[in-house]
Amino acid sequence: MLFIVVVIKLWLVSKADSSVVNDDVLFQLNWPGNELMLPENNGNILFMTTADNEQYQCLLPDEGSASSSEFIHYTGLSAKDLMQSLLDRHTCTIRIESYWNYELCHGQHIRQYHETKEQGSKTKLQEYFLGRGYIFPTEAKFEMQNATLIKDTRENVKVPTFLLEDREYPYFEVIMRNGTPCDLKDGVPRMTRVHYICDEGSRNEMIMQEESSTCEYRVVIATSLLCNHPLYKVKDAPINTINCHPVNGSPTKPDGLTQLESTNSRMVKVSDSTTPVTRQPQAHPASAVTSSTKGTPSQSSQTAQQGHPAHIEDEELAQQFLRGEHCLSGGKGWWKYEFCYKRFAQQYHMEKSSRTNVLLGTWDEDAHKKWWLSSKKTHIPGSKTITHFYSNGDICDITGKPRQVQVKLKCKENVSKSAVTLYLVEPSVCNYVLGVESSLLCPLFENADEYGLF
Repeated sequence: MLFIVVVIKLWLVSKADSSVVNDDVLFQLNWPGNELMLPENNGNILFMTTADNEQYQCLLPDEGSASSSEFIHYTGLSAKDLMQSLLDRHTCTIRIESYWNYELCHGQHIRQYHETKEQGSKTKLQEYFLGRGYIFPTEAKFEMQNATLIKDTRENVKVPTFLLEDREYPYFEVIMRNGTPCDLKDGVPRMTRVHYICDEGSRNEMIMQEESSTCEYRVVIATSLLCNHPLYKVKDAPINTINCHPVNGSPTKPDGLTQLESTNSRMVKVSDSTTPVTRQPQAHPASAVTSSTKGTPSQSSQTAQQGHPAHIEDEELAQQFLRGEHCLSGGKGWWKYEFCYKRFAQQYHMEKSSRTNVLLGTWDEDAHKKWWLSSKKTHIPGSKTITHFYSNGDICDITGKPRQVQVKLKCKENVSKSAVTLYLVEPSVCNYVLGVESSLLCPLFENADEYGLF
């Protein structure tokens, strides 16, 4: 109740005067005691009352003033000069995925390729050059890439940024043109924008690649070279302190908050080696899943994200899983995974205001049985692994056929019922294997029929 009162009070102030509180600015409450030091600029004062009738006088700071007024004095090499050594060496960075591999030879070329080696034949190479050579952008927003002398506030010497994992990264851009002609754009050559970002300790790794529009690509490279330049260092969002002082005999810190902090400090933290599955309280119809055929799904193995264990009886949890009401979800990278038994398997990516889904397959019992028989599958009593077949997923933009996925269920004993591991691999284009490992599955295997169904 204490925090509800605080949030409501601050929200009312922000509605009354939008210059006081901004949702994109971070704040923290501080309880310095009885001494009240009024700011020189007579900052905003907020009177707050908790649910226990404790009263406080809080001083709201001016948002964002510290970061925007930061003065930068830099006389070192320009960002362009820092990056030139990498571009001149023509060293290469390779990103390996299950189907497409990506090779960026800095300043020389970028290509995607796939090698197929069939028994008794030579290796077959399929490749597309996404760009050759390089130029620097000429737009005004990139002019600081060439700056060797900087004496100004940060507000006046901005460089382009983008969001990655909810953090704002300044980037240095190189454009690579003259790639393989694009059939979908009347033979226009493919091109790539390479965005270099500062990351201490990185050695020019390719951390992301995407097709931003038809035959136009974006690649993100993490490098330590830019970290010597103040404009390209990643800045943590400033946290503005709200100092709250007690009035009328109230305690230094609200009693409810003190009790809550004491309780939290005694709570047992979940071990990193056991990752509880995020429980979904209400199932959604498979037909309601919003699909997207854009993008190439990620194939790296992932472990379920940490969530809160579902404290319910094992039998009830198992029944909810069998009804498709308890869906398993997880993943730590760009793509997350979601599996609802006898409903669907998909991967998704969350942005702040949107969610992109790639439907890997939906449940069709007849299709599963046909696949089971054609694959000559048999269920061996006591087996710890059973595979189910989900078909008719989103149309694959490479093959033009629906995606399909084999869901490999594995009994993982001696771990919590709320713990699950999910991973995804792509043995061939748009044909996947989704691994689901959990002790929740162990008792279900005993009731599997001749088709491996529970």
